[in-house]
Amino acid sequence: MLKACSVLGSPWAVCSFLYAIAPVVTWASETSRLDTPEVLAQILPLDRFQAEQERLRDILKNQPPPYVDRVMEEGSAEAVPETEAPSPQPPPGLRAWVLENLLGWTEQNQSGLAARSNIEAGIRLEYRAESLNHGEWVLQADRRQQSHNGSSTSFYQATQERQSGRLTLRNQGFPVTPFVFADSALGDVTSEVTDGLSRGQRLSLGNSTVRGASVRVLAREFDVRAGLGQRGQLAGGPYPGFERTQGQLAWAGYTHRFDDLQYAAAQVNHATDAPWPFVGTGTGVVPTARTTGLAATVGRGYVLDSDGDRRYRLTLLRSESQLNTGARHNAHGYYLEGGLRTGRFRHEGGLYSTQPRLRFGDQWVADGARGAFWRMDHSENRLNWGFGVDHERLPADSSFANAFTRTGVNANWQYRIDRNSSWGGYLQHSLQRTDNPAGGATGQRSSYGSVFYQDRWRDWGDSRLRLTVRRNQALVSNAPSATGEEVEWEQDWLRRQPGSLQSDMLSTTLGWARDRSVGDTQTYPTAGLTWQTWIEPDWNLSTHLRYTSRSGNLATSRGLSGALQSEKRLSTGWTLGASVLLNQAVVNINGAALLPGTATVSRSNDKTALVFLRYEAQQGQPYGFGMRGAQGAGAGRISGVVFFDHNRDGVQQADEAGVPGVEVFLNQRSRVVTDERGRYTFNLVPTGQQRLSLRPESVPLPWGEGPQSQTSVDVPLRGEAIAPLAVVKTGE
Repeated sequence: MLKACSVLGSPWAVCSFLYAIAPVVTWASETSRLDTPEVLAQILPLDRFQAEQERLRDILKNQPPPYVDRVMEEGSAEAVPETEAPSPQPPPGLRAWVLENLLGWTEQNQSGLAARSNIEAGIRLEYRAESLNHGEWVLQADRRQQSHNGSSTSFYQATQERQSGRLTLRNQGFPVTPFVFADSALGDVTSEVTDGLSRGQRLSLGNSTVRGASVRVLAREFDVRAGLGQRGQLAGGPYPGFERTQGQLAWAGYTHRFDDLQYAAAQVNHATDAPWPFVGTGTGVVPTARTTGLAATVGRGYVLDSDGDRRYRLTLLRSESQLNTGARHNAHGYYLEGGLRTGRFRHEGGLYSTQPRLRFGDQWVADGARGAFWRMDHSENRLNWGFGVDHERLPADSSFANAFTRTGVNANWQYRIDRNSSWGGYLQHSLQRTDNPAGGATGQRSSYGSVFYQDRWRDWGDSRLRLTVRRNQALVSNAPSATGEEVEWEQDWLRRQPGSLQSDMLSTTLGWARDRSVGDTQTYPTAGLTWQTWIEPDWNLSTHLRYTSRSGNLATSRGLSGALQSEKRLSTGWTLGASVLLNQAVVNINGAALLPGTATVSRSNDKTALVFLRYEAQQGQPYGFGMRGAQGAGAGRISGVVFFDHNRDGVQQADEAGVPGVEVFLNQRSRVVTDERGRYTFNLVPTGQQRLSLRPESVPLPWGEGPQSQTSVDVPLRGEAIAPLAVVKTGE
């Protein structure tokens, strides 16, 4: 079992689950025999699995009554008199449910067009139940409706249907045998990639939303994933609903682990009626294709934690596409990635080469890209620094009429002067060159630099001075590139007290900007406010606002932007909340682009108001299953945001938007998807230490996991743990 935990790279809590459940689950025939008293008397002389099973039965028989959360559940909380017999208690196993209604109003203002408004309403139901021998069951049902037909003017992802919904049933951790477990899902799910082919620095096989079924079977030696469904997308709000697109998608992948370090994997994805935008038909209709993609890999090593650790992976790809016009297209490519840890230095690098129109099922992998990358990081007690370089070229025979070359270098550092003070920075420079086959070439340079100094005042919180310089940097897709300088002073006036669930927090930002983005120089002040306070013990108010020039280009937003939110607990289990969103940047994950899954950020003048009513309750005592520490029973909540960390400092700045559509894992078991602002919530999580991580394939290119992409949090009883997660640009 130690070997299994080492190979799987599982956290301690998951390994504990394997040890706890392994001896209990045997074949159904054996279980039925053990129910009779005659057989129970003969268990001890039998094999160790049956003996362990009887021991666990005694533990369950003699354990104290299960915990029932009287605060988060309706009903009387009065103590039972000692003279009365105890009331029947529910069996062990945490059961939790959430019902939420949300109503939203959005006004969209596009340049040159009249303002349009839309009203949207939605309802969400989520139910979770643990079972000792059949894993954990999760049911999620969403329904949304908007006031207008056709393309939505919503703050949420555009939708073509007035109403839609989503229904998903999951079973997680089903013990097939004492050492083999299965996860299955039915309804609106996403395609998956087997462990050995999970995303690397440059290669991402991606995932797609389907209405169908999926299954994963895992053990210490192997990982199998398969599924089939109708292709579609999750769009609209307040809760995204499933909308069908074209064709179907099927996938099957297998990873085999030879020992603690070496592995091999292969996967096949097959898609029908997937759009093929590279060939015109003369009618304006985009052709479709039936595509089969094959990926195979061999590798060694997983993480670079200790001196001498190394890893490598060679991946080969091939795709065969049959267009509905009768044409055929085949392509292949390879990715070689590696890493090495020497002392305090960590190196990662690789080479890759692909042919044009390389696909993996319905996903575009690349279009003739060839390149190399290398990054080195050094860490010690006081000083952490890193340096990276990457080079990529797309030939003229790809989807581009001209050859395209990009070269970039970057560096970051942070030096801790003492316990309270530090300074650091981030620098990036890139050169893009376009070569015209007819002769001539054009080049474009882009630079970004940020330097900060942080200290702590004696009676106040942290104070940070920051200087940011931009030269021809593309911040958003719907405005000129940014050129200019900005100086900011950030001050924490009130800091959240450790261990306190209701402490106030206040932080301000004051700055001055010199903007030269469009040729003419303009100067203007900038300001920001982050504030959270508790009006009453069960009523909180939070504000995150930023102000900049309405004509400036040095930020992803203009004018006054941000959010105001408030929540109040009405009674046991019931919560009422409201929020107002102003002029926030919108992140779009474009699935129809040349390289789908890429993220584009655009400014907006959208205003949104939301009101929600939520009921949540729980009952029973958790089994654990790697989701509960030794802090006791009961549950709390985990919430946070996944954001683009441009400067790699692990702190979300005003111009670092949230990432929508990213899957966040709780202890590699439960999963949620971030909303349009990158927010996520796990409702009713058992108390104690919990582990959060991201699913790499769900992070949009060219972004990927970074040092702050996973973390551990301590969930308090009936409280909330906040866990921001950052993604960084791969190779930087």
